[in-house]
Amino acid sequence: MQKGFTLIELMIVVAIIGVLSAIAIPAYQDYIARAQVSEAITLSSQYKISISHSYSQTGTCPTLAEVGLTSPTDGGGKYVNSINTITQTGTICAVEFTFKNNGVSSSLQSKHLALALISQTADLGASSWSCTSKDILQKYLPQTCLGV
Repeated sequence: MQKGFTLIELMIVVAIIGVLSAIAIPAYQDYIARAQVSEAITLSSQYKISISHSYSQTGTCPTLAEVGLTSPTDGGGKYVNSINTITQTGTICAVEFTFKNNGVSSSLQSKHLALALISQTADLGASSWSCTSKDILQKYLPQTCLGV
């Protein structure tokens, strides 16, 4: 009667663990990056309201101070380093998030995500936002950024 495992059985187990690791680790890294991007989307909610309100009242994009920030790093989070208000192409207002260099997925380090106010319905006060990034891969962006 044999006790224990043979060398072949152990090698098969190691091979199976290797295959599972090769699949699971990249999927987990993608999940982490998507979760870190979602922090910027969550942080944006309060600024989107301020920007929409300011734009509907004045017709111009607000400054950082007008949305409640004294400096770009005031509104940062665990993964977001800075928040800036910017004016894109004419009067399109946007809020831009820059991710940190450390403590964030390597796919996001120092990269930018912008949410732009693309339309405002004056009579209803409703606004539409566009989410874009020139340097973050689309697979890390939430469904709301992909036009779904």
